[in-house]
Amino acid sequence: MESLARSQEILQRQLPQVRAIYERHGLDRERIDQLTPLIERFEIRIPLIGAFSSGKSSLLNALLGEKILATDVTPETAVPAELRFGPERHFLGCFPDGRRIPLDETDLRENRLAELLPQGWVEAQLPNPTLAKRPQLVLVDLPGWDSGITAHERVIDDYVGRSLAYGVVVSVEDGALRDTLRRALRELAIAQMPVIVIVAKADKRPPEDVQTVAKQLHDQIAALMDREPLALAVTSARKKTLDTLEAALDLLQSKAAEIFATQIVASYRTELNHAAQLLETLANQKNQDAEKIQAEIDKLKQDLQTFDARLQHETEALEAQIEPILATIRRRAERALADRLETFTERALDGRDISDEILTTIRLVVAEAVRQEFQPALQRYLERLTDSLPSSLDIHLHRVTSASDNATSTFRWNNLAVVLGPWLARIPHPIGKAVSLLLPLLASLFTNLAEQKRQEIEAARQRERTRSQVRQVIDDALRQVDAHLRTVLTEQVRAAQAEVARTIASERDELQKTLATLLAALQQGEAETAALRERAQADLDRLNALLAELPATH
Repeated sequence: MESLARSQEILQRQLPQVRAIYERHGLDRERIDQLTPLIERFEIRIPLIGAFSSGKSSLLNALLGEKILATDVTPETAVPAELRFGPERHFLGCFPDGRRIPLDETDLRENRLAELLPQGWVEAQLPNPTLAKRPQLVLVDLPGWDSGITAHERVIDDYVGRSLAYGVVVSVEDGALRDTLRRALRELAIAQMPVIVIVAKADKRPPEDVQTVAKQLHDQIAALMDREPLALAVTSARKKTLDTLEAALDLLQSKAAEIFATQIVASYRTELNHAAQLLETLANQKNQDAEKIQAEIDKLKQDLQTFDARLQHETEALEAQIEPILATIRRRAERALADRLETFTERALDGRDISDEILTTIRLVVAEAVRQEFQPALQRYLERLTDSLPSSLDIHLHRVTSASDNATSTFRWNNLAVVLGPWLARIPHPIGKAVSLLLPLLASLFTNLAEQKRQEIEAARQRERTRSQVRQVIDDALRQVDAHLRTVLTEQVRAAQAEVARTIASERDELQKTLATLLAALQQGEAETAALRERAQADLDRLNALLAELPATH
């Protein structure tokens, strides 16, 4: 397989010629234009996740050989930072609405980033040799993982669709995965996202203890995700022990090259093959006369009318599957929450906020069910539509499947937590777990057994009231999820329908225009037909030569 740099060079050199061919024959350049920025600047993100104080920022500073990131950040002031290679040092503050503001390097180093809260991030471009060796990788320093739903929105929804792998950073002092990180890894497993395990602060424990912790973490993550981690790196920022981390990054850089070949090069090849088919039509390689071309135009119109009816029918059939899918999701969520009811009750009695845990539990169920139930239904929908396409159209409906990948990330879980706030406020004031555990001991101090019994009864009543309120919160959460997810899935179906219709219309217009150009030439006489054939054949030969240059993909 060609190196990534070589593949990029070939495609970049070809693009002006391809655009010129498309322009000469009035071909639709939209898909080539969409690929152009991916060809010219192909990047894949590597988010680093871990608990606060796990050592992510210190590790990145050590890796880069300079202090770029603040290391004394609090959860309330943490902002993601994306670190990429570039010829000049450049820092930007970014907002979800597309706004960009210039930053000074010291803003990032000293965490003067309050203006970016709560949803902004930093883009840092650095002429750093470590990054220069891996120019396609963007290392992302994410806030420490402490809160379930908020962290999911930032760490998974915002990054999983555009990342190659996640780095899971665990301090050797922790020695094991925290529960919140376990839930994150379960969702990454559902998304089939690879991870590398990074053991930080290895200098804080004897070597034999470090190896024990590393093996335990490796085995825990492998069991949790049902797959081996891509790599295991044992590191120390203080002692600059970074060899295994650099090796893991080199592995990811090689994976980026594979992805470029199998996705970008393959898509580019598909578009050039499509253009070649249209040029074959213009070159009239079948030697069709005007009557046959007109018959082909008429047949295309008829076939597309039939397809429009089929598209509507299949879309309605897919929409009809949404309610059964939602019922399945609800049943799974109810079982998962019922299994944790006593845990939620205990934590509510402790005065702890259980909204994140309830919603994270539901979220895991939803993410898995969407992948198991909704995405296959959408795939079958596209396959049936592909089978019913007119044979004259060269259409690749696989592009539309990406619409279903957004189902869980489109659902704003943090907003749902806000909706549940009033319900959570109704949970009775907790008696406190410490007090409840002391009740039997306190009761032994009373000689009056009736007083002991009264306290036990009151504690039981308090627990039952709390359990009842937790059930109420769960029921309301499930109702809210039903309503919101119904909207999300319906929108996904309609988005897929619209994308299919848009793709069909684009292909139809392009083919009709090509046939009309050939028909006009045939009607004008042999000289015009010969000139059109010569121009089309020359560009077809150029296009085939460009296709022959492309690197192989496997």
